[in-house]
Amino acid sequence: MAFLNNSTVPYQLVIFDVDGTLVNSFEQFVELLNCFASKYRYAPMHKDHIEHLRALPPRQIRRELNLSVFKTFRLMYDCKREMRRRGLVPELFEGIADLLMQLKQQGVHLAIVTSNTSENCRKYLGNALFQLFDWVETNASIYGKGRQIKKILQQAKLSPEQVIYIGDQIIDIQSAHQNGIVVAAVTWGFNSESALVKHEPHYLIRSIQQLGSLLLPEQISIA
Repeated sequence: MAFLNNSTVPYQLVIFDVDGTLVNSFEQFVELLNCFASKYRYAPMHKDHIEHLRALPPRQIRRELNLSVFKTFRLMYDCKREMRRRGLVPELFEGIADLLMQLKQQGVHLAIVTSNTSENCRKYLGNALFQLFDWVETNASIYGKGRQIKKILQQAKLSPEQVIYIGDQIIDIQSAHQNGIVVAAVTWGFNSESALVKHEPHYLIRSIQQLGSLLLPEQISIA
């Protein structure tokens, strides 16, 4: 794939997480976790417990819930399947659709790396937005996305400073660091702001407008 070097944008490739970054799936995810609490023998989550878990990386959450690695993967599979069965479609965060379209109009290449399925991502984003993405890497491990990011970087053939990863979890920061690329952590997703800061993202993003200013400093206009 040929890249046009657009000097007016700071990054030629933007890689996005989906859940908690592009779409607001957090409350639905917690609801599904509580739905399977009895099956996997952990206590249903109340507000204070949820806030506690938001400060933890995936492996610590697994230990908190007393789940084996195998049961964790089964639980994630059950949650994805139940979302499809119920027809749950989380909403895009306001301003995300405009941002994605403006990035594409400026010649920026887009990618997805997510633990979710391709089917769910297409449903959440809709066909028009889904087709804006040049790479879609799905079913990544909840413990890290480094392999999928590396695959995209090898295919894109860009230098690390031309690429940025946008995510809402500790593992997003760790996976980007692992591949030597810039990472912006958004505060409207799963992990809390204080937890994200501890893992040293290059940028901490508190609004879609701020994200737009980072990615399209000269062109952005997000309502």
